[in-house]
Amino acid sequence: MNIGEILDNKYKIIGSLGQGGTARVFLVENIVLNNYWALKVLSKDSPWISYQLEEVDILKSLSHPMLPRIADLFGDNDNYFIVMDYIPGSNLVDVLQKEGKITEKVLIKWTFELLDALDYLHGRNPPVIYRDLKPSNLIVDDTGRLRLVDFGTARLHREGKSEDTIYIGTQGYAAPEQYGNGRSDQRTDLFSLGMTLVHLATGIHPLKTGEGSIRVLLKNSGISKGFSKFILGLTEPEPAKRFQDAQTALKALNNIAGSKRLIFKRNIKTQASMFRGVIGITSYLPGSGATTLCLALGRYLAKAGKKTVLIELNNSGDFSRLEEILDDLGELKIRRENSFEAGEIVFYPGMSDCSEISRKGVDIVILDLGHLNNEHKLRELNRTDIKLVLCPRVPWKYSIFLEYDGGIKSQTKDEWIFVADTSDDFDKQMLNKNIKHLVSYSLPKNPYYFTEEERKNTERFFKEICSIAEARHN
Repeated sequence: MNIGEILDNKYKIIGSLGQGGTARVFLVENIVLNNYWALKVLSKDSPWISYQLEEVDILKSLSHPMLPRIADLFGDNDNYFIVMDYIPGSNLVDVLQKEGKITEKVLIKWTFELLDALDYLHGRNPPVIYRDLKPSNLIVDDTGRLRLVDFGTARLHREGKSEDTIYIGTQGYAAPEQYGNGRSDQRTDLFSLGMTLVHLATGIHPLKTGEGSIRVLLKNSGISKGFSKFILGLTEPEPAKRFQDAQTALKALNNIAGSKRLIFKRNIKTQASMFRGVIGITSYLPGSGATTLCLALGRYLAKAGKKTVLIELNNSGDFSRLEEILDDLGELKIRRENSFEAGEIVFYPGMSDCSEISRKGVDIVILDLGHLNNEHKLRELNRTDIKLVLCPRVPWKYSIFLEYDGGIKSQTKDEWIFVADTSDDFDKQMLNKNIKHLVSYSLPKNPYYFTEEERKNTERFFKEICSIAEARHN
């Protein structure tokens, strides 16, 4: 591969991102859409090609904010080419070298995020076992979010298999059962997480800790007794003595960190003003006001100086009709092939996939998912940072709404924030009986032209949803 070479008529090689024993990775630019991706090159002659293709199959089926996505797959006579998320940032080995050991507060936040990702992977059918969790496979991206990369050793967990066929993992982080003494399962990943936390907390590689000294090292590094006990519960050599699954570990961590959950609420204004990420908006029933809420939030955020993009990830045609109205009103600034700009907002009408839309220079992306009526929309909602679900606007539809809610299963459902367009106490009481995180918000009559009262109401609403979302992530 040469710098400047163009593959598949659209991917221009910008530079090398790295090379391992079985694959090369390049930074490429999609010259059609003007955005950047990581391109993994797999030789068809590699003795490991079957394992590498299994990695591709696993990633294609996953949808979680911490995990990389596969956007494209093609090949030639010699190689397979996998186009994946390019995640700019620093891996945690580099962070350790530059900044030293990580504080307990940051470690607890990252542990929540990693356990959530592991719970998602282990909850698949069959479960996905990552098997190589370590600092070099964790990246802090340019938004400050932790991302898990390199699924080259991940495997589907099959019942009835007494031991792994080969040892896979990294010394110091790998669980004892990965050395051929047993079978990798969910507890294997929890052991690796524990050893990763030991390294990050102490700055000392697990291979150099010595027998029986982890507790002392954690204490000397200023780790609290409670969090130290939690880490030791992850790193038990015998799988039966460890936390048995990510959910159990999450509950234990919640008990340790419960008092820290209130920190964000004392800084709502600051944190809301700092928010950068993706907001997903949907409803269970059509006509509940998802597009109106998208426009209201988008307009408010753009007026507040945020570079905002609205993506219509449904086939309602509302954005195209809005485009014509804004053109008639003289508000339309720019028209492009698949987008238009008006009122400091970039709109993408009728998109079936948002993975190739550039995030360069963008502060906030708002997804208008419309009616939540298929798995694709559910996956996209799960990937967002703030997940909003609108309740029906009339009380006689509440029973249908609640019945629909009971049938939806999602790994991130506890993060969903439900929005009720009502100020009626009785309506809110009816919904509150069955729903967590209910927020009331009166949708503006015209979301494109706010009154001052509507602007203040939207500001309050945005701060409130940021507060709830941050409490879930911390």
